[in-house]
Amino acid sequence: MPNANVEAWAGPDSLGAAATGSPDSNDRRSKEVKKIVIALGTVVVLAGIAVAVYAAYNIDGSGAGGFTGGTAADLAVSPDSGDLNNILPTETKTMDVTITNNNPVQVQVTGLTLAFNDSGLCGFSYAPLGSYPFNLGASSSTNVQVNVTMGNADPSCEGNAGLIVTATATGTMP
Repeated sequence: MPNANVEAWAGPDSLGAAATGSPDSNDRRSKEVKKIVIALGTVVVLAGIAVAVYAAYNIDGSGAGGFTGGTAADLAVSPDSGDLNNILPTETKTMDVTITNNNPVQVQVTGLTLAFNDSGLCGFSYAPLGSYPFNLGASSSTNVQVNVTMGNADPSCEGNAGLIVTATATGTMP
């Protein structure tokens, strides 16, 4: 037989609360709300910590700066023209040539040429000794040799003190 003193639960009202109910059901609902609030608060705190940890360990940055490329120094070449003093027609003499690399890096010497100011009248020819190309270290010098031959010379070459030889070395930076 139903108890007339117990009210029947009428279901949730429009706000989700029981229209009528016992004090125990209100306490239970209050505890559930507290649990949800605590759970949501924990999720928010953990999300904040995760963002802070990500920010602390994942940092990025970049920058740019301008610069100017270097300019290679020419090879310095010094022929020892004194080696050619008193050369006679059809004679071959060996001339020393010093090549200096004034660069702070190694260069590869690819060739050596000679030019004479005789307008071809003395018929000079030459042949570098040794093999090309060769490497010349940073800020260093080396001596190479060149055979120089006077051809069948014009009489104006005899005793001519104004003869000049110009040596040119070519090279690259490997």
